Amino acid sequence: MQAVLNGQPATIRRTRQADMFDDLLEQATVLKEQSKPFVLATVVACKPPTSAKPGAKAIVQQDGSFHGWVGGSCAQPLVTQESLKALQDGQARLVLLAPNPQEVDVGLEGTVLIPMTCQSEGTLAIYLEPCLPKPELFVIGQSPMARSLAALGDSLEFRVYACDPSATRELFPNAETLVQQLKGMRELIGPRSYVVVATMGHYDEEALEEILSGKAGYVGLVASPRRGRAVIEYLQGRGISSDALQRVKYPAGLDIGAETPEEIALSILTEIVQRMRADWKGVSPEPATQATRVDSIDPICNMTINVAESRYHSNYNGTTFHFCCLSCKEEFERAPDRYAVPVS
Repeated sequence: MQAVLNGQPATIRRTRQADMFDDLLEQATVLKEQSKPFVLATVVACKPPTSAKPGAKAIVQQDGSFHGWVGGSCAQPLVTQESLKALQDGQARLVLLAPNPQEVDVGLEGTVLIPMTCQSEGTLAIYLEPCLPKPELFVIGQSPMARSLAALGDSLEFRVYACDPSATRELFPNAETLVQQLKGMRELIGPRSYVVVATMGHYDEEALEEILSGKAGYVGLVASPRRGRAVIEYLQGRGISSDALQRVKYPAGLDIGAETPEEIALSILTEIVQRMRADWKGVSPEPATQATRVDSIDPICNMTINVAESRYHSNYNGTTFHFCCLSCKEEFERAPDRYAVPVS
């Protein structure tokens, strides 16, 4: 990078930390575009000796993968473990890693205190910020109420999908995505998708038949009770299971005495937000991660070790012990009888 200093060309050397930050920023942008949840971990304070300094950052993904640097082998698994908890409850948190965290006067309510029995005996304060994808609102139909619902959903930070064969930017200027075919819509819908069928009787049945084969967190039908029952009976005749049909809320929305399209849209979004806040407890780790991750405890420093990633291990009396570093392994092997109480 060329710059001018006192009228002369000068070279600005980028630090490794600056390059790493750019890489993480690019990765975070890609993850957000792909609607993948992650945690941004930032070192906000430290007490030497520590390998990470304030401003150091890392990204922890839903599958437990770790990118960046916020400390060595002692800190990383603890940060990963707490980051997955942050994805589950959706709450940011300040984590203090210290040899004796209970003796540190943080003065901040809600700080997570975690003992880190690393040989360096340093202290790290790390802020974990979960970055969760926007909830998705699928509006099916092009009625005035559907257009009002799309506009209101956008103002509430939903990612809006306008779904109708005639959907255009003129009709749905607030929609992020236009979907003009029902077929295959189920592939777009996930647990954080909230679907409202508002075709006003034009193709309610076809839309619901497609949607109910997906995993939507909410399915609402804009219809009178009588019309809603008729739709459900038709779908029963089509072989749709009772469990699937019980997911359909009709009439969609809370009873607030709504009359205008805007008021009906408000009642529906109110119900969706109520459902979302009551039911959603964050993003659970991917099933494969939960099923395959096995942790062990380093018998020397009590650090949590991911067995699949363990580099240092020792067999004693038929039991495999895992260690965070070579020095812990060597300490164990000098006196295995002293430490050989398997903990996992």
